[in-house]
Amino acid sequence: MSSRLGRIKGLVRLVTGLRRSGRVAFLIDGPNVLRREFEVRLDDLKSLVGELGKIGVAKVYLNERASGKLLEAISNSGFTPIVTTSDVHLHMAIDSMDLVLGDATKLLAIFSRHARTAPILRRAREHGLETLAIGFEPGFSVAVQNAADHILRLDQSLEPQILELKGKKKKDKREEEPDSYEDWDLDD
Repeated sequence: MSSRLGRIKGLVRLVTGLRRSGRVAFLIDGPNVLRREFEVRLDDLKSLVGELGKIGVAKVYLNERASGKLLEAISNSGFTPIVTTSDVHLHMAIDSMDLVLGDATKLLAIFSRHARTAPILRRAREHGLETLAIGFEPGFSVAVQNAADHILRLDQSLEPQILELKGKKKKDKREEEPDSYEDWDLDD
């Protein structure tokens, strides 16, 4: 993942409209993305998200099976580990609503592939926060991608992402639908 960090930082620099004077909240769905086979480096991610503004909140949500070494690595990376015996996504949602209802946070960045984080992103958008979904395949939920203003896919070439993010926010899905059936191109 370190080899992608330079390209990702370049992408973030191009998204100048996303830079805010306010704080960034960065929440990570630990059981979903922090696995050995994915080789995620928290320092790289924090640096990347830090390019978007000052990180005021940086939390990693974990279940009770998290090892002591993982907790130590998370703490050493500057994140607050949140260990729960119940659903991780429920705790993310509760903390997110505190952030949404407060005035300090301007951007909510969520690193997850799970569809259970989509309602968090939708609610944040309803309250005027910009949202960023960070994820990768396999299993990057389409619902999560559609719920966020901006998407960062760590598993794909960044060129198409740069083109999408450089100019504007993600389009509202309703704008993409034709007004009537006559507008549909059914010959394809």
